[in-house]
Amino acid sequence: MKKQETVFKRSCEYNSLVELLYLDQIQDEDERKRAQLHLQQCPECKRLFSELEVQYRYIEREIDKPVANKALDLAKKIGNKDTKYGLVVCEPVDSKKSLKNAAAYKTKVLFTANGVKSEKPKTLSDFKLGSLPQDSIAIRAMTDKSRNQLLLYLWSPQNENFDGWELKISGETGKATFGQSGVSQIPLMEIEDLNDKVIYFNERQSAFASGNRFIKSKSPIATL
Repeated sequence: MKKQETVFKRSCEYNSLVELLYLDQIQDEDERKRAQLHLQQCPECKRLFSELEVQYRYIEREIDKPVANKALDLAKKIGNKDTKYGLVVCEPVDSKKSLKNAAAYKTKVLFTANGVKSEKPKTLSDFKLGSLPQDSIAIRAMTDKSRNQLLLYLWSPQNENFDGWELKISGETGKATFGQSGVSQIPLMEIEDLNDKVIYFNERQSAFASGNRFIKSKSPIATL
């Protein structure tokens, strides 16, 4: 006789509030307290809450990973026809050009595309980032004209966590601050205009870390 499988059915009226409670999105204080009290007493909602913990931990791990070239190729493919993207490689230059607590890099645009058809179309996936010099930093850039921004996606042979990194482009105002996955943005500009520029990176949140490659002293990092 085939063993009957037990199917867990979600029927509790509080099911719809469990995810909001997990995400701390219940605005009404009394409703939040009722949901918390119910969660302590309801096995079904406890199980749902545990499932959400697993799902969101997985999502957070994925979000924190550097963005893959294939993902950017897909974003370009399904984006507007005038969306442009490209690859900019940054290599360290003479320390005399560095700012205090920030390392100087020279840029070189290796590739850009704006959707124009050609005999030999290129994508970011055509470039093997792992073959770049170990001390280089790659910037995958994509235009977002709807928000008047140039989106930046970092990649480095030596780093997977870019939390607290700051980028300053010589001759441009402002700076870009990156999260763990290396994503940020600057005001919209042509990707080709990033060619042959001196730019500066620092790691603001790691000012006292002994292994910080951008720190030249033990003093706190100054804002660029």
